[in-house]
Amino acid sequence: MLNKLKALSVVATVIFAFILSGQTSASAATDKGIQIRNNVTINIDGETIQIKDPILNKSDFLLLPMRALYEAIGANVDWNNETQTATANRNGKVINLTIDSMTALVDGYEVSVDVAPLIYKERTYMPLRFVTENLDGNVNWDPSTQTVNILLDDPAEIPQEDPYILHVNNKRIVMSEPIVTKQSRSYIPADYLTDYLDNSAGNWLPDKSFELQIAGMSFVFKDGSNNVLINNESVTIEEQSFIQKGKMYIPITFVVNTLGGNLRYISEKREMYIYVYRAMYTSDFLEKSFGSTSYPQPVPSARLEGDRDLMVSDNPENLTHDLLPKSNATLAQYHVTPTSATNKHRIFGWHLNKLGEAVNIGITIENTSSSESIKVSSAKGITQMSGNNWVGHDIGLSIADATLNGKLKKSDSTGVVIAPGETKVIETFEMFPDYVVGFLHDIDIQAVNGGSPDYMIRTVLTKTNSDLTKIKTDAVAIDEYAKHPRGAWPSATILADFPAYTVDTPEVGYNISNGRTDHLQTTENSLSQINGALGNPGHFGMNYKVSIPLINDTGSTKTIKVKLTGRGGLYSGAVKFNGKVSLVPSLRSSSEYVEFEYKMKGSSEKIELELMHAGGVNLPVAIYVETK
Repeated sequence: MLNKLKALSVVATVIFAFILSGQTSASAATDKGIQIRNNVTINIDGETIQIKDPILNKSDFLLLPMRALYEAIGANVDWNNETQTATANRNGKVINLTIDSMTALVDGYEVSVDVAPLIYKERTYMPLRFVTENLDGNVNWDPSTQTVNILLDDPAEIPQEDPYILHVNNKRIVMSEPIVTKQSRSYIPADYLTDYLDNSAGNWLPDKSFELQIAGMSFVFKDGSNNVLINNESVTIEEQSFIQKGKMYIPITFVVNTLGGNLRYISEKREMYIYVYRAMYTSDFLEKSFGSTSYPQPVPSARLEGDRDLMVSDNPENLTHDLLPKSNATLAQYHVTPTSATNKHRIFGWHLNKLGEAVNIGITIENTSSSESIKVSSAKGITQMSGNNWVGHDIGLSIADATLNGKLKKSDSTGVVIAPGETKVIETFEMFPDYVVGFLHDIDIQAVNGGSPDYMIRTVLTKTNSDLTKIKTDAVAIDEYAKHPRGAWPSATILADFPAYTVDTPEVGYNISNGRTDHLQTTENSLSQINGALGNPGHFGMNYKVSIPLINDTGSTKTIKVKLTGRGGLYSGAVKFNGKVSLVPSLRSSSEYVEFEYKMKGSSEKIELELMHAGGVNLPVAIYVETK
């Protein structure tokens, strides 16, 4: 193709400019600030192209003819004399450049160019670097030899780089555009937030600025400007938003910090994690306070409540080839032989994929009855995944928040009927290498014809995309070196009654999820023992309800202060108080706490709390009561 190009007489009606900085001594002045460059060499994939028409320079940008080059790279060129617009099309990408316009269209999006196309001596000149790079080519300038080297991207020959991966509130997105870093600041296209973040929207304004709306806040970004309008107030920042390939790139750290959230960019993995709290959680965080607390007592009484049992799949937590040598495996299982008409289950899981490859994990139910069909009368839950190390935050807190707020999502498996001998998948998800998955699903099962149901609940894994319903082996062996829980227990709720607290007496504190409550979910009393079980002293996946009786004989209104703090290491979770759920940020043991107040008007009242621990954190948590 290039040899053919050399033979062509380049008398093209359309000539394109090469954007290239740097002056040369071999140039001749013309008019309108344009210079002729006679000593520039143009190479395409190592072969030199002979340019018959003058090569020009304007404002330190090089200009040269390009129609024949477009033909050489397999691009079609079309000229509209009425609009003075040249259109180039290569591999489905289209660029429109118009004479004297500083704006081009790239695949229909407006994009700024560095130098406007122009007419010189009845010839049309337009920017080459812009065109080449927007048609997936690469341009390099060698000042020592005054040579332009152009490499054309051939999808069949050029190895593809790993894509950029973006996580927006636990949604995993394979990006079509790159994450751009400028002066140690990261930028992403704004539409990744509008497309994947709840309660968000975006639109281009008439002045070519972009408005981003998230959870009631408005940001207006303008190309090349470090002024941002936030709810119509101008704010000057260090970063400058910019337009690239029709996308408004925004300074993502600034946006996340303004909204309230966390961001982490792992550049070597090309992965960015964005968490916007007001769009991620239903509840607000309690404010953290600092100070020491006294040593708490064990909870004096605790008992199981309710008819929803709990199956925990958390061992092996680290999924490795040593622990899972085969292609398919059962991680946990629970053989159910119920007696009630409707049987309620909670399946809680927590696993880290260290297998070096993506795997599929699912929850399945096998109907082991020979005569009675069963029906999934209700199924709802939440599944969160992260390759981050903030698993207590982006997985554990999300699960706790959704559970206490009654925001578990209805599953498509609701209404599924499972015939005798049949197995069906209730939930399934893909798990990527080095990712943690956490899930909590409440599933209700009932007999279709009023008979005696009999079924097996499993969490299963396949490395080879096998049919999950075919995996019916016993659970893999327990990882004895990592004491994470596995088993099934009669209830997913614990009640604890504190001794009555009398106002104006000294502060009292009690540990929960340890000591005298450890006997409720032990290895020995697990309902599932196949191939091993381990107790759940941290009560992961459970609702923990606390009742605090209060006595006030003073005859006046008293303010009771309740404090929560970690006592076994870093702690976080969610707490419901007076019907409102709040999130507990990560608390360092015995030195950080959160608190809330209760107005007591009568002589005898009761404070009711409900808690859920965020998985991935240390336990226990201590609850303190005192008079303000």
